[in-house]
Amino acid sequence: MPIDFVAFTADRRVSGRIMLADDRLSDMLNAVPRIVIRDAQVDELTENLRPRVADVTIAIGELYVVVGSGPRGSETLRRKSQKRRVSVGLGRFVVEGDLVYPSDAGLPESSDPAVVLASRDLLVPITDATITYDRADGPITESFETVLVNRARAAWIDLEPAAILDRYAAEDEEESEVSARTRYMKDFTNSIAE
Repeated sequence: MPIDFVAFTADRRVSGRIMLADDRLSDMLNAVPRIVIRDAQVDELTENLRPRVADVTIAIGELYVVVGSGPRGSETLRRKSQKRRVSVGLGRFVVEGDLVYPSDAGLPESSDPAVVLASRDLLVPITDATITYDRADGPITESFETVLVNRARAAWIDLEPAAILDRYAAEDEEESEVSARTRYMKDFTNSIAE
């Protein structure tokens, strides 16, 4: 099945369509040494040139970020998981989003991506993501539902404190369970609430 494909290397943004040879894009990319994109649009990030069309072969290790597309895989194979908001630095790219990890495993508190992303596949999914990067003509920010980051290219990682994420999760649960209940907040302004 052909799917849309967008990838970022050290100095290029490559987009096109590829044939999906596995259930999910992440499974396919983690299983092959390189990918071929025919009639790809190649955008040089270091030069202010118009994108060109070319056939491109990219070694998987050269990828910094890949935009997740295509099917998500079998629902029956999914495990209970948790999310933690992260920022990851990969060369010129900063990816921010939710790192998903198994509920039965804690996420190490570290700024070293080799520690936090240990025992993961080479390309690690981050959901609800933004990618910020510099181009020759200035900074760009793009948003995607899911991206795959190359853990071998990650220079640093910042984890949002777990307590903050847990508080947001608890608030979401409260709102969904009792949406009709009035919420009261303490008012320090000395004004009368209506």
